[in-house]
Amino acid sequence: MIDAGQSAKRIIGCLTAAGEDAGQTTAILLTHAHHDHIAGVGVLARRFQLPVYATEGTWYEMRDIGGEIPPAARRVIDPEEKWRIGDLSLEAFPTVHDALESVGYVIRQGDKSLGVATDCGVFTRRMERALANLSLLALEANHDSDMLRNGKYPYYLKKRVAGIHGHLSNADAAAGLLKVLGEATKKVMLAHLSQENNTPEKALAAFDASLTGKGLTGDKRPAIWAAPRYQPSAWLEV
Repeated sequence: MIDAGQSAKRIIGCLTAAGEDAGQTTAILLTHAHHDHIAGVGVLARRFQLPVYATEGTWYEMRDIGGEIPPAARRVIDPEEKWRIGDLSLEAFPTVHDALESVGYVIRQGDKSLGVATDCGVFTRRMERALANLSLLALEANHDSDMLRNGKYPYYLKKRVAGIHGHLSNADAAAGLLKVLGEATKKVMLAHLSQENNTPEKALAAFDASLTGKGLTGDKRPAIWAAPRYQPSAWLEV
């Protein structure tokens, strides 16, 4: 499981709705210590006796939030660490966000691969290298720039969201996809869409325009979905 940003009860319910047994989870990987990514981690770690992997910076910022995690469950990783869990090969890579040592993850099994990058103010060269030519991407497309600019957020919050330590806009995320897209990349899930400053339609339209502008149509482009906010998405096979 990558991040646990809702209550454990809700997460377990969503897994059940998706046809999965939460008790079969073997580990939790945390990207950073913001509440919407760690709210349920303590309860899940204790209930299912799960190891929790996070950078030292994330553990430091989590010291008063996220719920108690038994010391034996804590695993400290470096922002560019590689390790294994069972038959999965895992790699962390640093992201730019207003959290200490935030990371994304790449998970591989044989010739199949998954990359997860949310909460990124900029699409860095390090991200490009980590996410290149993966089978499935879960990529942040947080906001439509016009909706953010003209919306009801106070100025300081607009500045934070649009800044280099904030979140990727639809256009920036679509440009990032073009940098990492390869023959192996068959599916993309757009994640972390803002409730106030984005819509699935706007996010998908931005990616469609970006891919079409590069002549990528039909079988030349991956299938792209926008993750729903309030229920599990359709099951995606890697």
